[in-house]
Amino acid sequence: MKFNPNIISVKIIGLKKQQVICETETDQIILIKKPKNDFMFTEVMRDLLRTGLWIPVNKKLKQFMKYDWLDNSELFGV
Repeated sequence: MKFNPNIISVKIIGLKKQQVICETETDQIILIKKPKNDFMFTEVMRDLLRTGLWIPVNKKLKQFMKYDWLDNSELFGV
């Protein structure tokens, strides 16, 4: 598994109509654009906001990671 300095952990601290407001471990605020008309995404974000779990984000692209921290997709050719 390769180290990527652009992958950081964030906690969701707020939800707006078109953005998810995240806070990094160093108290930086990152705004991530929400997909339009995706009810399931919104529900998952609400659950993460309520539980306070830390999740991986690509800070350069400002996107949530498709896979978890321990991504073995390159081993399986995904």
